[in-house]
Amino acid sequence: MGRDAILDGITQGYPHDAQSLEIALSAMPVGVSWATLADQKIIFMNRKFTEIFGYTLEDVNNLNDWIDIAYPFEEDCSMLEAAWAPHLTGAHRDEYSIETVEVRVRCRDGKVKTILNGGVILPENGWALATFVDITDRKRDEMIILEAERQAAENQAIYRLLLDHSPEMIVLSPFDSSRRYVSSAVSHITGFTAEEYLAMKRYDTIHPDDQEEARRIIQGLRAGNLRQVLRYRTLHKSGGYRWVEASITGYLDPVSGETGGYVATIRDIADQKAREERVAADFLEISEVASLDELTGIANRRAFNRTIDAETKRHTRSTRDLSLMLIDVDHFKRYNDQYGHLAGDECLKQIATVLKTNVRRDADFPARFGGEEFVVLMPMTEIEGAELVASKILEAVSSMGMAHAGSPHRVVTVSIGIASWQAGVSLSPNLLIERADRALYQAKDGGRNRVVIG
Repeated sequence: MGRDAILDGITQGYPHDAQSLEIALSAMPVGVSWATLADQKIIFMNRKFTEIFGYTLEDVNNLNDWIDIAYPFEEDCSMLEAAWAPHLTGAHRDEYSIETVEVRVRCRDGKVKTILNGGVILPENGWALATFVDITDRKRDEMIILEAERQAAENQAIYRLLLDHSPEMIVLSPFDSSRRYVSSAVSHITGFTAEEYLAMKRYDTIHPDDQEEARRIIQGLRAGNLRQVLRYRTLHKSGGYRWVEASITGYLDPVSGETGGYVATIRDIADQKAREERVAADFLEISEVASLDELTGIANRRAFNRTIDAETKRHTRSTRDLSLMLIDVDHFKRYNDQYGHLAGDECLKQIATVLKTNVRRDADFPARFGGEEFVVLMPMTEIEGAELVASKILEAVSSMGMAHAGSPHRVVTVSIGIASWQAGVSLSPNLLIERADRALYQAKDGGRNRVVIG
């Protein structure tokens, strides 16, 4: 029997012809297919059916073909068989509705869609009608929502676990009058219970000397600097304070767009702070030792270089000149050759003592420049002041009366070259030293045991 004849049979008793019925079925918003009960041959698929699955009547001959092609999952096949099979072959005489089931259907392009499949058995006419509603998108959205809810619940459990067991203290503090939160680690770090800690005002928990920095951090958060780190001393219930470090993150109010408050992760760094202070003290001691000349006990060349670099940065703001003197022991090679290196070392020690005695201002910096040369850096000192100090050094060395048979002066003497740099002018350390060196050369060339101003 042809399809047109079948449709004619279906329409018997209805006020429409076969063509009208086909038009009506094709216009339905759900997929529809018809099959014969006798041979289970599929004889009609509406437009929506083809739109959902891509199949046409040419692709499928009967219901067994349809099941083999369209249902890739065994559990779905079993569910369809339980819903349809008893009624497709049974001796029912009355119309029977098939309960709707949710199954997965493989489309002609290989994609798998989630479908609500139901239908009706018409034994009087010998036909079975199946309906197919595509719920793929809805199912996907449901799965997304369910997964989001599952993840939210899981994350909440994880966050609660972390908050309750983290050794770090978590503080949530809105800027308005909203309630603050603090994790249970507050007891370990501060000795206070959460209720006791939250009852105190924000700055009352901070050491008075650290409150100004804390206020600066809060102002920065309000201004939009949402990542801040603060080391401070927090009040402890047993008395006194304990060092902590807070990693602070501001959050934005979704309505105003302004910073609404912050979350602070606070950890105890009392032990770390004590170690840092010990290391700093040890480093300071080592640095001081490393900055001293091993022989003379005054600053070495490395320390001088650091000092003049620092003065270079400051000098452009200075209102007074900066002076520098280079000092050289006269005929020192002859001294070593005549009296030996041990005596030469002692001679250098004595001259270093003279420098420490006569260079008394805290800002002045005497150092061993190298070999038998010394240098004195004198910030905030005009050339006249430097010359006065140089003359005292010259006189003091000569007055020691250290015998020097190889010198025309018969005693140990020094030659001194002085250079000065104008206030407020960018300082060139190399050029300043070069000027003082030229002045020193002139002093030595002029007979030694004298001061020359560059």
